[in-house]
Amino acid sequence: MSVKKPKKKKSKPSDADYVDNQKLYDALVEYRKKCKEAENSGRKQPKVTEYLGDCILKIATRLSYRPNFANYPYREEMVSDAVLNCITYIDNFDPKKSTSPFGYLTQICWFSFVRIINKEKKEKYIQYKFAEQQNDKDFQNWFNETYAGIDIGRRDFFGLTDLDMERFDKMCTPKKNKRKKRKSKSPFEA
Repeated sequence: MSVKKPKKKKSKPSDADYVDNQKLYDALVEYRKKCKEAENSGRKQPKVTEYLGDCILKIATRLSYRPNFANYPYREEMVSDAVLNCITYIDNFDPKKSTSPFGYLTQICWFSFVRIINKEKKEKYIQYKFAEQQNDKDFQNWFNETYAGIDIGRRDFFGLTDLDMERFDKMCTPKKNKRKKRKSKSPFEA
């Protein structure tokens, strides 16, 4: 005889939820109404309400603690950039297409985090290549003294993986033009 597991009940918003999607949706619809009225009357766009700003900050901060993003040293920069992007693109949320502003804002934050991580990796690669090309004896001596006895290479010091190195090397190498140039014949040649 098999035992049936009871179905999980849908959770109701509680104090444990950090952002209530329905309240956020209502606040966003109200904000969009104010934006439309301001646009029609020729006034400046109104400021984002305190509640919307608080929700955006909570979403970005909470997302930054996911294992994907938690250990980066520039996590605060990622959060601030995500908040800025959310405020910039909050007008694009269309209540006719979606009833989940939480998902919309989370997606904006996610892509903002990925952009910052890629930008920082590219910056680390540039620093690595600069240090590699300089043949700076002071840097080499400092590196060898600081990391003596520890199995760490320069790429590890700059936080670059083999995949990062391949990707950035491909981006930085000039592409060869594979097209052959046609020889133009002059009308005077036989």
